[in-house]
Amino acid sequence: MTMDLRELAKAVARELAARDQVTGRGAPPERQPTTGSRRDHHPAIANPGISTHSPPAGVRWVRDQARIADFIDHTLLKAEATASEIDKLCAEARELRFAAVCVNPSWVGRCAKQLAASGVAVATVVGFPLGATSSAAKAHETEVAVRDGATEIDMVVALGHIKSNDWDHVAEDIAAVVRAARGHLVKVIIESAALTPVEIIKASALAREMGAHYVKTSTGFHAAGGASSEAVALMRMVVGDALGVKASGGVRDCEAALRMIAAGATRIGTSSGVSMAKCLGQGPLPVGDLLTVAHGHGPSCSTCQAGVAGTAY
Repeated sequence: MTMDLRELAKAVARELAARDQVTGRGAPPERQPTTGSRRDHHPAIANPGISTHSPPAGVRWVRDQARIADFIDHTLLKAEATASEIDKLCAEARELRFAAVCVNPSWVGRCAKQLAASGVAVATVVGFPLGATSSAAKAHETEVAVRDGATEIDMVVALGHIKSNDWDHVAEDIAAVVRAARGHLVKVIIESAALTPVEIIKASALAREMGAHYVKTSTGFHAAGGASSEAVALMRMVVGDALGVKASGGVRDCEAALRMIAAGATRIGTSSGVSMAKCLGQGPLPVGDLLTVAHGHGPSCSTCQAGVAGTAY
């Protein structure tokens, strides 16, 4: 990551932190019209101000007693997933005490019933995997998912509008889902591998300003690729301590997961959570030594071997 990008990310983070101090965190702000005709001039991504706030280093995001399972969104998003596979996903998540399961919307009700009172959240995807549906459609998907029992919404950003520099549309698209979620946790999938570093910074800033709770790297289904530790670090620099960061897409083994956590990820979306939990155990992760541990989980790690045949997610 170049120094210019670091400084830009920090400047955006300082501006957003200053806004938080003035307005307070909570309900997403009402959309305000921007001045002029430039579509890339949304206030969250222009004219970063000066503040003393700076986000902490990545490894400080690991709680002292955090297990690898605490980071895992146990994920099954393939179109051909069966009822028995969903049931197995829920049973594994309940046994290993994962943070959440992440499933397609048609399975939310089934998962909600099976995971009631388990402490495992039910996450689903909205506008998935392209992000190209209308904001109204995404909002309706969200409303139905919440009604069916979803407590976390992973929405795909309006990727084409990012590439068109139509940042007002991107902002309203996120805000529509946040409003429809009615206080439930919203993760914004920005598809980082398909974006430039500056676009990653802008998209992360808008997610924060529009009231989302997480920024997320990838759907795991885009041809450009999935998560990278560099993208996670950049996203973390922008959102500071205000939002979570979820790494997903190609995170199939312990080494990759630990590197993402060291870079600042607080959730890992993966279909390899069971093998990771079995390999790394139920004890707390070594907060100060994640990269050393990651290096020890290279090609010889059992999760690495299992991950070769893993799904796209």
